[in-house]
Amino acid sequence: MEQTANLDFAIREVGIQPEYEFSVCTLVTNKAEYAEMVTSFIDAGFSKDICEFRYIDNSTDNSFDAYAGLNLFLQHAKGRYIILCHQDILINFDDISILRNCIDDIAVIDKNWGILSNAGGLEGDLYRRYVLNVAYPDGLHQMVGTLPHKVASVDENFIVVKRSANLALSSNLKGFHLYGTDLCLIAELLGYSAYAINFKITHKSLGNPNKDYYRIQESLIDKYAYFMRSRRIVTTISDFYLSASKFRTKLYETKWGKKIARKSVKIKSNKNRFDS
Repeated sequence: MEQTANLDFAIREVGIQPEYEFSVCTLVTNKAEYAEMVTSFIDAGFSKDICEFRYIDNSTDNSFDAYAGLNLFLQHAKGRYIILCHQDILINFDDISILRNCIDDIAVIDKNWGILSNAGGLEGDLYRRYVLNVAYPDGLHQMVGTLPHKVASVDENFIVVKRSANLALSSNLKGFHLYGTDLCLIAELLGYSAYAINFKITHKSLGNPNKDYYRIQESLIDKYAYFMRSRRIVTTISDFYLSASKFRTKLYETKWGKKIARKSVKIKSNKNRFDS
């Protein structure tokens, strides 16, 4: 009982207890459009007594790109759930009660969820590709797939992050694209999952896969290819081999595999000493 009391005290002291139910966080380039977005949130029940609205002003220049700016939100937002969203969305279909129901439903399905969105891509499925529920100002409404659905990536127009998952974006990626994918990959590494949910909003844009998009995609591929490389990990107590291939892992973890690995390191070390 005393341990529980001490833990509660520690949580309060370090500020983990959320001050709001939701934090709505946005990079802003058009203040009038952002104001319209905020109004739509408030009209949908996201009142300022239970929600905080945080933004970074990029209206005169891009002071922060998405990776750096949204990381600030993830670090400092005070809501139980952090909504990372575009300024060009409107919460004019489903309201806060629908979002709460979606969160509750996912919590029953998967207690380790970390990310929710209204749209997401399916892992390895090049036929169905994605699931989503999005409306557009011209009257078009896209409802694709069965929701909720577990996804490998999420669209960036509307992302709900569970604050207790302690997620962050990569510090070695830059720009304004694919941060939803990066966030999902990091979440999976930490043991959390992502879902597309049945929460309908209006998004004024169909997306813009320009040259920057493909440049960032290449950087993201390079980053994770390097991270997922096969390698031997050395700790202060032991060493072990990591690889996506179970066969290679088992092979390199045998007595002979370790012997070959150590001999290879010794040869390289001697060669470097000779070359210098």
